[in-house]
Amino acid sequence: MTKYRPISLLNTAAKVLDKVLISRIMHHVYFNNLMNKNQYGFIPQTSTVDAVMALKDYVQSSIDDGQYVAVISLDVKGAFDAAWWPGFLASLRQLGCPVNVYKLCGSYFKDRTAFLTMNNGMVQRNLRNASPQGSASGPGFWNIFYNSQLNLEYCKNTKVTAYADDLMILVKGSNQVEVENFANTETQNVAKWARNNKMSFKNQKSKVIIITKKKSKNR
Repeated sequence: MTKYRPISLLNTAAKVLDKVLISRIMHHVYFNNLMNKNQYGFIPQTSTVDAVMALKDYVQSSIDDGQYVAVISLDVKGAFDAAWWPGFLASLRQLGCPVNVYKLCGSYFKDRTAFLTMNNGMVQRNLRNASPQGSASGPGFWNIFYNSQLNLEYCKNTKVTAYADDLMILVKGSNQVEVENFANTETQNVAKWARNNKMSFKNQKSKVIIITKKKSKNR
């Protein structure tokens, strides 16, 4: 059942509030240039092509300089379902969100309840996280929540790129041992952020590959 996620149906007033709220927040974010440039998902005038080209350019320039590059792909478990509201509100505070909008967001998330009606029966559940599927605010809320992860203090040998919830960490080093050490440090950094924000990554879908032009000494 983890693959099934019903669309949230909101009444007209809730839809209007949802749209106005996220529009006001994103205006503040874009007007003040607060969104990390390494997020390519749900950003106007960007696409997966831009994200892929940014990765390609970093890898190409690194291996042209004789460096090793570790490419780490991390898959968020649950993704939008795991978006933790306190973490989102903390990100809003960090972005200097206007007080009235911040308080409205706090009220928007308070005491939310989902109802599922099926076969003449109804199930009710109180919600503490997740962006409503199909809502206007969902993509914007996710980007703001994820922005704090992209703004972590990474070392100068690291580039982090995201497309919505898809995260790529690129780490370069002069040899394989060095690049592995840097990669371990950065993944621990991201893992700490994930724990603090009640998130986790799927081990079976997270991958690592090392790219270099140098030939192995074992050959």
